Amino acid sequence: MYAEFDNGDYTRLRRSLIRESAKGSAAQREFLAVARESAKFLAYIKDAVGVQEGVELHPLAEQMSEAEFGNPPSDTERRLFEAWGELTPRIACRTAFWGRVTYRHIEEGKIESAFLAANGSGNVSGAQRIDAALNATGDKATLLLDKCVRAVLRRFGGLPEARGNKSVYVNCPLARAWWRERLVAEVATNESEGLEREIRAVVHPESQQYWEDLVTFVVSRNSVFGSSAVRKILIRTLAKVLDEDPKSPLRTADELRRVCRSVSSIQASFELSVVPPDELQAMMWNIVKTVASG
Repeated sequence: MYAEFDNGDYTRLRRSLIRESAKGSAAQREFLAVARESAKFLAYIKDAVGVQEGVELHPLAEQMSEAEFGNPPSDTERRLFEAWGELTPRIACRTAFWGRVTYRHIEEGKIESAFLAANGSGNVSGAQRIDAALNATGDKATLLLDKCVRAVLRRFGGLPEARGNKSVYVNCPLARAWWRERLVAEVATNESEGLEREIRAVVHPESQQYWEDLVTFVVSRNSVFGSSAVRKILIRTLAKVLDEDPKSPLRTADELRRVCRSVSSIQASFELSVVPPDELQAMMWNIVKTVASG
């Protein structure tokens, strides 16, 4: 059993900060003010949220820059997964677990709490974004405070109240990194280093929306692809097509959704997991190439 936040405490804290009546409130201002400084943030969370005792997952050995934390490069994600390879999906899908892991990284000085507020583009630091929200006035203040609070909570451990169960896979950088590399490890089993590189390009795309759509279809609890064999063949097929054609429309989230919807429509009436691998590969190749050709 791994240590994680008390789920009831942690859920209540998140809900109290994002409910409609909390927008622009003193509670949101206090939360962002403490998030600006790591020591204060740690004390705030410790006071508000209990811990379910267990083995603490060791933080990464290296300090992370704000940019590296927000969008870890592929080699950082690989090292992270290797360090935490003993985790299981049952644990790694939990917001309370990843909140605790992120807390420990702040506690050990590997990241700063203000990193949690940074915008996705990287052109505004977390500290700058917090300051802008706290210094704003009028209706603008209400909007900025709420958006910034939600950003901190999403990156801390995920925000399922607002974004559903996919949030932990998509919004929490440490969780996202682990899940990406787990998918690479699952799909690239016994494959060459070249195909592993191609698969990593699929699960570590430039577009955040692409990963969000991919994880919704193949990893999250609502996944339409319950079979690991179907997931493997789908992602291997995408990897090969994208490697052959760097300008393929399948690099866009819209086209990825078309592929996944096509597969899921077949899955709804026919159990793909019982199809022999060669036949399933041919079927998947036909679907992907059909979508790619428009």
